[in-house]
Amino acid sequence: MNTNEYGQVHFDTDELLSMLYSDQPITECMLSDEKELHAHKTHAGDFEIADLYTDQMPTISAVDYHANKSSQWQMPDEYKTLDVESLLSNKMVEKGLTDTAYVQRMADEMQEYQSRNMIDTLKFLKYLMDTCDQHDIITGIGRGSSVSSLVLHLLDVHHIDPIKYNLDYKEFLR
Repeated sequence: MNTNEYGQVHFDTDELLSMLYSDQPITECMLSDEKELHAHKTHAGDFEIADLYTDQMPTISAVDYHANKSSQWQMPDEYKTLDVESLLSNKMVEKGLTDTAYVQRMADEMQEYQSRNMIDTLKFLKYLMDTCDQHDIITGIGRGSSVSSLVLHLLDVHHIDPIKYNLDYKEFLR
């Protein structure tokens, strides 16, 4: 399995055959070998096998493609217009995290999130965590390098105080 610069996943012939023989759905799969793709399209009807997904390459650069996609989150309007910095500042006061180290850390992280065009991602994470909370869906304490982010801690994505444990957010935002 390979992923191209647009995030499209392509399977080699052996992977696709393995999926087909184990009765896994292949309609959303893209085959990387053009010769095999042509053979599949030619004979799929003869054997009542589903057609494979045809790769539609975007007509814009991968950078522009991802910038467009990262701002198209499906969430209620109240989250789309959310002032993330204000929310995080309020959460810091709520949790009693008002020391200079916390204030500076939040400012540094927010600058990183903004420079990476990830503010909409943070808005979606807030929506996701609120939805989990409203439906009594259990979320974990934390996982991997994400626990090094104070911003994610304030959004309740994880429950680890990265300042307390001296965790460097750059481990997460590499």
